[in-house]
Amino acid sequence: MRLARNLIAAFLPAAVIGLLLNSWIEENLFSPGTVAFALFAGGLLMLGVEYWRRRKVGHLSPEEQDAQSQDIDQLNLKQCLTIGFLQCVAMWPGTSRSMMTIVGGYLVGLSPRRAAEFSFLLGLITLTAASVYKSLKDGREMVQALDFGPVLFGCFVALIAAFLSVRWLIGYLSRHGLALFAWYRFVLAGLVFWFLVR
Repeated sequence: MRLARNLIAAFLPAAVIGLLLNSWIEENLFSPGTVAFALFAGGLLMLGVEYWRRRKVGHLSPEEQDAQSQDIDQLNLKQCLTIGFLQCVAMWPGTSRSMMTIVGGYLVGLSPRRAAEFSFLLGLITLTAASVYKSLKDGREMVQALDFGPVLFGCFVALIAAFLSVRWLIGYLSRHGLALFAWYRFVLAGLVFWFLVR
């Protein structure tokens, strides 16, 4: 029950801000230039937070970091809302939702493994709610353009891929942190700028 409370609290900022700013975001933040900027800025954020986290934990092993970290059902409402508001930054296209929630987890004291676990569970709620909203908003056009069979199969494959990816991500983050993903974002930002902006 505490975990459910925490996930709902972390989801609420996105539910409110997403509904309020959805049209503005679609009109103003979907250009290649804004996406490239978000990719680059996200990479800088990852490197900065990873440097801060490594200085904080010192030479502790992943197991020792987990031992010092709260469990995700032990977070208080302020910590959950902090993660939730950071998730809202990912409404800017080019900003990774999982990156922002993992960074939020770091900032409230979670270990990489627990931050990734919370990010995944929060993503299930947030992305499901966003899909339902889009279906209600644009459902008629979707039914006309798409066949439900391939869509349902795609959702099933995506769910399996997400579980497998998160298992790998948890292990990787515990050992190596976010730096590799930051450099990936720098490269991708450069490619977007080179081919679509300049």
